[in-house]
Amino acid sequence: MRLFAAVLFSPRFTEAVTEVQSQLRAVCRRGNFTRLENLHLTLAFIGETDDLAGACRALETLPPRPTFEISLRGAGRFDELHWVGLKESAPLAALADDVRCALRAAGFAIERRAFSPHITLVRQAELRSQPRLCVPPASMTVTHISLMSSLRENGRLVYDEVFTRNITL
Repeated sequence: MRLFAAVLFSPRFTEAVTEVQSQLRAVCRRGNFTRLENLHLTLAFIGETDDLAGACRALETLPPRPTFEISLRGAGRFDELHWVGLKESAPLAALADDVRCALRAAGFAIERRAFSPHITLVRQAELRSQPRLCVPPASMTVTHISLMSSLRENGRLVYDEVFTRNITL
């Protein structure tokens, strides 16, 4: 099973993200757009594992913390992958660090690359023209994290929430 820890979005936040995604669609010849139900913010990528219970136990060890806000800010790309970003947030960075540390302590090989919060909009994008993306103001309160499984069904990526953990306990 392929797993990752993530923040899932409120409907209003998702709506703002899809507004940016629509702007990209308008200038895109082709691309692999993230489906609405798959939009998320990855905190830690676990990868292939048979230890679902161990990943759940690791997330249960996280210390409680106050809820906090995340807000959209800017957009960019890594080669053919286009994303929308988030405002810098110390509570979000601390949560991601705690999630990664807990998973490493449980024996999962979590990459040590710096946390760079972004929401993937499209992969393998081939654009007709350079977009001038307008990112609408949007914020939401982070109250929980989700452990997600990722699998391919009929050629489509399907993400399924297999565990959820309230951050405040």
